[in-house]
Amino acid sequence: MNLNTLKFITLAALVHMSPCVCAQTPRIVRATGDRADIRDGDEFSKGSWRISPTLNPDVYESYMEGKSKKFTFITDRDSITFDVEPGKSYPFVVLMDGKDSAFTEVRGIRLEPRAKFSAEYQRLHRGKTSVEVPEVYELVNVIFALTEKGRQDNGLIRRDTPYYQEVMQWFEAYRDNEAVRNMNSAFSSTPDAQHSKKMDAYPFEFNDRDSIVQGKIYDRIGNSYTNALREHIPDLIDFARQTRFREFYQKHIPFYNGLVATYRDSVGVPDMQRWLNLNFPSTRYDSFKVIFSPLVSANQSASWFNLDGFREVQAHVNFPFRKPGTPSRFSKKARQIMAGDIVFTELNHGFIGPEGEKAANRSRIQKAFSDLTIWNDSTKSARYYDTPQSAFDEYMNWALVSLRYADVAPQAEQPQLFASVENMMVDVRGFRKFAEFNQFLVKTYQARKKGQVVADLYPQILTWFEDNQ
Repeated sequence: MNLNTLKFITLAALVHMSPCVCAQTPRIVRATGDRADIRDGDEFSKGSWRISPTLNPDVYESYMEGKSKKFTFITDRDSITFDVEPGKSYPFVVLMDGKDSAFTEVRGIRLEPRAKFSAEYQRLHRGKTSVEVPEVYELVNVIFALTEKGRQDNGLIRRDTPYYQEVMQWFEAYRDNEAVRNMNSAFSSTPDAQHSKKMDAYPFEFNDRDSIVQGKIYDRIGNSYTNALREHIPDLIDFARQTRFREFYQKHIPFYNGLVATYRDSVGVPDMQRWLNLNFPSTRYDSFKVIFSPLVSANQSASWFNLDGFREVQAHVNFPFRKPGTPSRFSKKARQIMAGDIVFTELNHGFIGPEGEKAANRSRIQKAFSDLTIWNDSTKSARYYDTPQSAFDEYMNWALVSLRYADVAPQAEQPQLFASVENMMVDVRGFRKFAEFNQFLVKTYQARKKGQVVADLYPQILTWFEDNQ
């Protein structure tokens, strides 16, 4: 081969390769400030991205169900747009003040459905209510109890029960286990991580080799794009084996079953379902689930699904333990109704949420709650309800407790019951105008026309919030 032939082959190879090389050359976006806006499909986030020259690369994950999605990155001086496809990456460089380079990358990720309700699952669960203390779920709560946060008086773990003492006697020696250390780190970096990590334990189960695997139905329970617990699964497997967790769980199955029976037979869950179905007729669920741990204190949450032609609502709650000998000004019947308050407030989110999301209601909620300082005290737990929709939903959530009292509680005790809810919501939790709203809604509900239900009262409810800004 002569020199001219070699030059020709080399040049041809470079020409052939050049499109691939150019495709990987990052494009430049200029910026002065360190904040950027993100438009990810139909969602727009103002100033949500912090430009970080120290990360290489700083990755944004764009999740999608379809074949592609338009993504736009917008600085104070420039912008860049990609048609993002699953499995592909799109690098670019943000040049800050003409000198600092922030290497940034958008990655397209196929979004898995939160659940896949098979025909067999639908057949077994349609029209059913389940009450469960799932095994991996309880394992996660045991680890929570061993964390620094779980040892504090912050509502994460119920620490005044004999069961808690048994948990600590069995597992205390493992408080420095890697699973606990990693959960401590997760809590430090994300203060409210307990909600997602606890809920996202539900899709997992033990197999016959004492390993933890994901079941066939759920990918995740929360509304995030990924399962928040998945990264912890290797730690959980090691912890369960070292501590003989499965032996502990098996020994306590009679105890769990007793609590399940109380929820099923004594707290009034079927009556709650009928009440919610009656008052929110446009929302229907095929399956109800109450999922709890005896260790949970105030770490409550709810989730609902509408997939594969099947609708399911889940309440992730505590157990309504009552300290023996604790005096009460309420009758036995009133106390029994109150014992169901927490599970009711989580189940009703599955009805309040869809009702508030209706276009006519949502736009009014956004305007009425545009200034959250009017409604929420930022020094109390109300500060966590930091969007118009979540703040409105929580006002409605506990006002529905009063409406339920109005229908089922002893009439002579109703004023005291209403007042107890109002004191808790205003004085303890910091929802500034809850007492006035609660009194308005109870009065409106009791004076409603024949055949009217709570959903029919939403125009009046929203007018009240608009008039009381």
